[in-house]
Amino acid sequence: MNNHSSIIKIKNMNEYKIPEQIKESLKDVYWRIPSNHYVDLVAEMEHRTIKSIGLSWDNLTHPFAKYIHVSSKATREMLKEMLVLQAPQDRVVFSCWENESEKLKLLQQFPFQLFRKTYMEKYEVSTLLEKLNDITVPQTLLSLKQVLTQPSLEEQLFKLLKYSYEQTHLHNPAKIEDWHIWRESLLNDNPDLQLSYIAVENNQVTAYIFIHPVDGERFEIGWVGQQGNTNLLPILKKQLIGLQNKGIKSVEFEVDTTDYNAWQFADLLDLNSKISWHSYILK
Repeated sequence: MNNHSSIIKIKNMNEYKIPEQIKESLKDVYWRIPSNHYVDLVAEMEHRTIKSIGLSWDNLTHPFAKYIHVSSKATREMLKEMLVLQAPQDRVVFSCWENESEKLKLLQQFPFQLFRKTYMEKYEVSTLLEKLNDITVPQTLLSLKQVLTQPSLEEQLFKLLKYSYEQTHLHNPAKIEDWHIWRESLLNDNPDLQLSYIAVENNQVTAYIFIHPVDGERFEIGWVGQQGNTNLLPILKKQLIGLQNKGIKSVEFEVDTTDYNAWQFADLLDLNSKISWHSYILK
């Protein structure tokens, strides 16, 4: 950092104009700034001109992590400023696309470790169904709407959901909550009650896949979980047929390498050929 630069905490964003280049480099998290979804916003200034921006935020589900991001042209001094922690936080998480070489080069100056890759892709429903042509559609699946009327199965479902989520987020543990809270979180995410399916064998919940409408034309495969050796592809096929019957042409997936449940879809989705969102952790 040269002698004319300084790092300051911004309290009133209206006092500054953010250059378009910086906005573009923050495009995946920039929405947090105008909507005030951040804890701290700092800028590296040179003669009243913003040279780079860093922001941090909390995640109530993961209370031990401080989430941060920096714009292009950020310096080592800027990132170092973002690494200061306050209890109960004991780790920092930084995510960016795998081809954002400038940000990755900056991270390498600190002992960050890559702990997860996330693939976010959209697919044609018809194309996926062609690939699943030899998969037999199960006849015994229950819809989420049906399970919510059966207390025993409902409790099993959300205890499995809670367990699955906790086991696939061991690097950054989730807040310990009762299964009722997980039920509330899922339902607040507005899953499709008819097309979200649960596999039940001998009165035991063995797997689930939830579908979430993003809007009238967009649907996303959401929470995924299973126990034992349940094959999730037949469940997914039935959901895809349901979407096709509704006239939906495409479906979106978000799959983490740390999620051994959803990773069953990796070959079907050809994820290894896709660009991924890398998440790094510093403890």
